[in-house]
This record gives sequence, structure tokens and C-alpha cells, in this order.
Amino acid sequence: MRWTKTKMLIENLICEKLNKRLKVNATSYNTSLGEQRRIWITLDKKEIFNASSAHFLNAHDKLWDEVRNRTSKPFPDCLYECFPELVGKENDLDYSLMILEQRNIFNVNLVYDSLVQYSNFSIEDALISKDIIVQALALIDKRLGKRRLENLEFNSGTHPLVMKFFQIRCEGEGISNSNFLTN
Repeated sequence: MRWTKTKMLIENLICEKLNKRLKVNATSYNTSLGEQRRIWITLDKKEIFNASSAHFLNAHDKLWDEVRNRTSKPFPDCLYECFPELVGKENDLDYSLMILEQRNIFNVNLVYDSLVQYSNFSIEDALISKDIIVQALALIDKRLGKRRLENLEFNSGTHPLVMKFFQIRCEGEGISNSNFLTN
């Protein structure tokens, strides 16, 4: 799907209180390293989310340097030793992606795929999706009513991006969100 159509579909699903304020952007750069992509979301022209291929690749390299400095075990045991809190949550191939996502560093290609697929989700499926981008978008979606928004509960393990979009929506709707965290 072309980016302009994806952008239009996403922005048409943004709730009324935020639809003039929130914008989704994407660009591609051709460099000597190949195509570099960037996706960002702004609120009142201030960037609130960013995913770029250059930043992701740099962070991925730093993650592996961090792992190599902490252990000499082979993959995937090296990750299990360095990040035991994530053992069993993902298959071995997605383990480093999950670590970076917990650090708010997203693979721009996966973000793009999430944006393309988002309009096909029902709001119920989007809210319980394992995809952090889909969950975050669901919180600013006009299909999520104010009453249901007020009744949402989150635990301390909820991703910071999801909580950020929740806070943005609550502020936009004039809802106090101080009592939405559960254990």
C-alpha cells in the first residue's frame, strides 16, 4: 500500500480531539549505505515518536557490543544471561528486537508494517495486540470511546509508548488519568 493512503487511513482514525493536532510522517533517504527510512509522529508539530533505520541499526550494534562485554556465551544463551527478565517471552530470533523495543527503539520496517495493517484491526483486537505500535494507535483511535477509555487499566509492565499515547488521549479528552495503573 502506498504511504499516502496509509497515512490517510491512520489519520482518519484519530479521535476528533487530536485529529488536527497529531500527524504521522514517513520518508526515505538514499545514502551510500542503501535506503534509510524514518517514521515519526508529531503532536502540535512536536515529535512524540520516532523510528529510523539508522538509529535502529546503531542501537542494535550497541546492544551486541553490550552483550559481548558482559559474557562470552554463544547466541542465544548470551542474551538469556544478560537479559533474564525476557526469557520465555519471545522466540530466540526476536529476542534482540524485544530488548530494543523495551528501550523505545523500534525497527522502522516493522513500524511501517504495523501502520499499514492497523486500519484492518478492530478496536478490540488493536487494544489487546502484542504489537506495541498497534496498541498505542488504538488509544488515540476514534473507535475507542471516552467511556471505555476511562475504564482502561494498565499494569506496571505496560510499554512506555502505550502509556504516552494513553496520556495524550486523556489530556486531549480532558480526562484525569492518575488512577489507571493496576498491578
